[in-house]
Amino acid sequence: MGRGDGTGRIVSPPDADDTGAGILHVDMDAFFASVAVLDDPSLAGKPLIIGGSEGRGVVSSASYEARRYGVKSAMPVAIALRLCPNAIVVNPPYSRYTEMSRQVMAIFDEITPLVEPLSIDEAFLDVRGARRLWGSPGKIARDLRARVKEQTGLTCSVGVAATKHVAKMASTISKPNGLLIVAAADTEAFLRPRSVRALWGVGPKAAEALESRGIRLISDVLDTP
Repeated sequence: MGRGDGTGRIVSPPDADDTGAGILHVDMDAFFASVAVLDDPSLAGKPLIIGGSEGRGVVSSASYEARRYGVKSAMPVAIALRLCPNAIVVNPPYSRYTEMSRQVMAIFDEITPLVEPLSIDEAFLDVRGARRLWGSPGKIARDLRARVKEQTGLTCSVGVAATKHVAKMASTISKPNGLLIVAAADTEAFLRPRSVRALWGVGPKAAEALESRGIRLISDVLDTP
């Protein structure tokens, strides 16, 4: 699951420039928790922890309401419950997630054959060759989000950019239930003010190593020999 809790999200206006942005990163919003809410609507809006509730169970995912208390994936459920005592622990069968994942991926396949799944709940779509069928990348992204919601009842966030890396960053920043478009010409301006920790593939250890050398922003990376 994403580490963000949904605060500080940024989304694009309806008329956002999508020139040169032919890659979509589609990421389902708190997928495991959202499927649990889909099956039991009474859980909507409540802090949810997905994981085993006994013994040494760990958090597989959490709703945004629980994430705002600091609950994260791979955290022991016991610690998560100390952070968020009012959380509800649920653990639907994994087959339910794979069923919903197949439905979502089938929608992606209807848009373009160039789909690269990254996990059960996210994928890259190369839509550069789909313009004649579906329109501009921004329109494709908006229509895709609507189609996913209509056909599955789930929401997703989409980043649209010229590269996979930037598209993935954009989808994360737009979560939950958002769309962020970065035109090719705007890529550097989008990247420069952001923390190196926002880079895909830069974990805590790598971030600490960079920051110890005074490299805190992506602009520092771009300006360093």
